Amino acid sequence: MYSEYCIGQQKLNYPINKITQSYNPVIQDAPRQRLPNENPKDYMLSAYTSLIHVIDLTSTSAIYRVDPFAKYLCCWTNIINQAEISAILERTKWRHPNLISFLFYQDMSDKYSQIKTREFKIYYEYLPLDVKQLIEKRSQTEEYVPEDEIWKMIIGLSDALLFLQKKGVSHSALTLESIYFDEEYLLYRVQDVSPFRAKAPHLFCNQFLPSVNGTNLKPNLFKQDVFCVGMIILSLALLRDCKDIYNEGILQNGLFEENLQKLKLLYPGRVENVLRSMVDLDNEKRPDWNELQQILQQNKEKQIGLSEQQSNIIQQIDKQKCKINVDINNNQENIEMKINIQKGDGLDQKLINLNKRIQETLSKSMSKNLR
Repeated sequence: MYSEYCIGQQKLNYPINKITQSYNPVIQDAPRQRLPNENPKDYMLSAYTSLIHVIDLTSTSAIYRVDPFAKYLCCWTNIINQAEISAILERTKWRHPNLISFLFYQDMSDKYSQIKTREFKIYYEYLPLDVKQLIEKRSQTEEYVPEDEIWKMIIGLSDALLFLQKKGVSHSALTLESIYFDEEYLLYRVQDVSPFRAKAPHLFCNQFLPSVNGTNLKPNLFKQDVFCVGMIILSLALLRDCKDIYNEGILQNGLFEENLQKLKLLYPGRVENVLRSMVDLDNEKRPDWNELQQILQQNKEKQIGLSEQQSNIIQQIDKQKCKINVDINNNQENIEMKINIQKGDGLDQKLINLNKRIQETLSKSMSKNLR
């Protein structure tokens, strides 16, 4: 986390406008009491006393701390038009655990200005660890991501982007740096930047694109998003940026298939099956987010079936182990009984011989006495 600079600390004097029903960003003298069962994040974003500047990342972005809590926000400053303002307002109503939400904004413009565009500071959750950084961090020790975590990443991101698809919104700006790992909630989350795509389309485009199949049909943006997310997840699974399979923007099929073979060795089964469908080079066969849900469900059912089979096999093995143990115990008891019997037979014979000697001695004594 970025350290705070004492000189740079400053309380904001501009009014912060409430643009969502979920959060109430009102500056107050002291934090209010937390309500029973209130989400910690919701509490911090509604009970803070001030926003304290921490550090500038670029000329248009900075990090702020939600005082007095250890919660950080990213602030993006830009000139936006009314359509973009409306789009941001609409998106603050959208809630999904795998989406990074816009929280609130500050209107920095002169309120008497007649200019249609306005300078806004837009605040959203700050997550310091993106997938690109995660790959660099794990690749140093070759610490591959567990299969369950990769699966949760597929489920979470596909569900978030299906959420956008149902609202008619494609992301179309997916990169290794636009998907983050939330270390607090252990979730992979994606930031929707679609409101600003029209202004700077060259800045907002997918990092990984499939090969053009030669048709003149308009590309399906949702299917392109599926391909790009599949490549991003593949990069994390292999701990390498898959940009090296492109040559001057053209995907190299040989290198692409080599990566899929490595994936098969590392994550055979459901992860490999789903990722292969996501990065299918056939633009017609590749699913959109809605169709991908059916594939995920099918693989989930297969996994449940495999788990049940494994459970049955384990139970059968346990039963066989129990039977073997019982047989071993029974055999051991029989052996011990035979040994005891043999020991008992030897003791009885000794007693019989001793009794004979006693009887012989008594008979000799009685004969002497009679004489």
